[in-house]
Amino acid sequence: MRWQQWLPSPQQMSNAAQMRPNAYTGSTMQQALGMVVLLGLLAGVPPFIVNWIGAVGSGAVLPVARLAGVAEGLAEWDGLLRFVGPLSPQALAEVAQTLAGLEQPLPLWLAAGLSSLGKWLNWPLGWIALWIVYGAGVMLANKALGGHVTLQRFYAATGFAAVPLLFTGLLPIPCLGLFAGVGAVGWSLAVYIRANAEVTGLSMPRAVAAVLLPAPVGGLIFLFLAGIFTAILTPLLF
Repeated sequence: MRWQQWLPSPQQMSNAAQMRPNAYTGSTMQQALGMVVLLGLLAGVPPFIVNWIGAVGSGAVLPVARLAGVAEGLAEWDGLLRFVGPLSPQALAEVAQTLAGLEQPLPLWLAAGLSSLGKWLNWPLGWIALWIVYGAGVMLANKALGGHVTLQRFYAATGFAAVPLLFTGLLPIPCLGLFAGVGAVGWSLAVYIRANAEVTGLSMPRAVAAVLLPAPVGGLIFLFLAGIFTAILTPLLF
């Protein structure tokens, strides 16, 4: 099995990131999937290293270390949280200390590394989930706005939006990481819109609308379902 079956060429990825004409054709959905996985893993390397070092430094596995960090951050808002609800930073801190004090069968560096490894592997999985699920919403919007494209061709083209997201790996760097992350997301969105316009034949305004429309619609659906579940569960719990 050759790598070309699972990845576009580096030149095609470069052309797609630069939004050059006809850069989003000639690839397959299988290649797009391999590209998303590879780029997700590469982007997750710096956070993986930072998480590993941070977990070892805190003396606990990554989830416990993060729980302690959340408790520390909430402690600054303790006065406000008392009026909002029963959330207690002290309780979270006690839970984190209790978990950190449990006997660990593995050496700390290995346990911290394994927990950080799991977080690293979630990077490409999260990218794939977003690419597939959000893409389904965009496809519906494309059909509604008069676009015509097969599912395989659509995903093959929009997979190139993962190329700029490689820079999200810089997120752990103070200040620079924030700018890199925001820039990468904006760049990725621009690539996604350009790819969608090219493969569907939609005008640029309609392609933009098709890409942006699923976000507010999905948010409204989520709020509606959350309201229904809240209305059903509240009498049962209280």
